[in-house]
Amino acid sequence: MTGRRGLDGQRFEQRVRAVPAAVGLLRDLTEFHLSMWGMAAHTLDLVLIVSELATNAVNAAPGAQIDLRLWTEEEGVVGIEVEDPASDLPALRPAAPEEIGGRGLEIVDLLVEEWGTRQEPMGGKVVWARYRACKDG
Repeated sequence: MTGRRGLDGQRFEQRVRAVPAAVGLLRDLTEFHLSMWGMAAHTLDLVLIVSELATNAVNAAPGAQIDLRLWTEEEGVVGIEVEDPASDLPALRPAAPEEIGGRGLEIVDLLVEEWGTRQEPMGGKVVWARYRACKDG
């Protein structure tokens, strides 16, 4: 675990094994770091975003290593990345009303300024998001 300051502000990284309990750990660590960074007012949104992205990574690569990266950019912007070794890119899709799951990226899409995916050169993928805590106006 690292909590070092990045070039643009605060930075936190954590590698965990992709098991269901890891999602709760990443939520707790996100909440802790947001509090330390003075962003506690945005904890609910950001913890939900991390939870959804981490859950997708756990489901895509059970038992593998996954990485969470959080950092602050310009004032009020938080960057989030979750990396896993699976090559399949997630896609935003509407979930049927009777489906229990499948709404994670819809939730993320509603909460963030932008999000996307990228495949890593050595394999795997990153799902990233930018959350703007302070809106103009």
